[in-house]
Formats: sequence, structure tokens, C-alpha cells
Amino acid sequence: MEHGYEATSMNLIAERADLTKPGLYYHFKSKQELLFAIMSHAMDFLEKETLAVTLSSSSNEQRLKRILFGHARMIAQEGEGTFTVLVIDETHVLTPDDRRMITHRKRAYYEVIRATLNELGKEKKLRDNIDTTVAAFSLLGMVMWISKWYRPGGPLNPEAVADGVSDLALAAVLRDDRVDSRAH
Repeated sequence: MEHGYEATSMNLIAERADLTKPGLYYHFKSKQELLFAIMSHAMDFLEKETLAVTLSSSSNEQRLKRILFGHARMIAQEGEGTFTVLVIDETHVLTPDDRRMITHRKRAYYEVIRATLNELGKEKKLRDNIDTTVAAFSLLGMVMWISKWYRPGGPLNPEAVADGVSDLALAAVLRDDRVDSRAH
């Protein structure tokens, strides 16, 4: 996370993980394999933290709010959630098979958001002329950008960031009379 994939050596990883380099290679054959394991873990965590809550959502508005709120909070919190940024920034260095698997999982996540937007459109709750493909990618972009500007320990805590970003995201796509910031 600090130096990027290319600038991070297995020596540095082993040192930070309090392992020997041979010990690290015992668990992972290569830096690429380690990156894939981290990305898979990040996607597991993302799905658990965001998609699981959609099952209990009482409306499409609440589902969208919960997905965006959960993802935003996860990125703003220090720890495992920050690894989701690697899934965007470093996928290009994976092997073709690993890249396909991660891309498939990212696409499935995106499709849940787009499908929710499509349902909101059918319910006439979206602003006029909203393209759900553009909207889904834009909402994800808003959430992912948190990793570029948010700093723990600043004036905003992860909950406040998640509230602000998810409320702003909903306001961007929902009709003015449909926005419910209490949906999470």
C-alpha cells in the first residue's frame, strides 16, 4: 500500500511481516501470488461487508445506501478494507488467469450496483436521463477516491466519511423527493 507493487520487494514484505524471506516463500511462490491472495482477501471482505447487508434491505434505496456506505467506511477504516484499493491500482500486474478471476469478481460487484440502479429506475426514483452504467461506475469512483484523500486521525472519522459520500452519491442519482439519508 505504501510503495506500490513494483517498488515493494519480497525482502521488505518479509521484514514488515516479521518473517524470513524463505518463510515468506514457503507460503507464496512469488510476489504476484501474494498480491493475488491479498486481492482475493480484499474482495472476500468487500463482499462480506457490503453485499451481505443487501439481503436485509427493505428497499432498493436502502440497498444502494448500504452498499455505498459499507464500501466507503471500509476504505476509510485502517486495516483490511484498505486493501480493496489494490484491486483497482494493481490488477494489471496479475497473471492473465488471476486477472480474469479478480475482474470477474469486480464486475459482479459492479453489476449488483447497476442492477439496483435499474430497479430504482423502474420505480421512477432515479433522476431523469440517468444512464445506470455511467452512474454505477461514477458511484464506485466516488467511493474509491476516498483512498486518495482521506487520512485517519483527521477531523472526519470513517463513519462521517461514509455518511457524507453515500448521501452525496444518492443525491446525485435519486430524484430530489426520494433521497433518504437515514437508509443505513
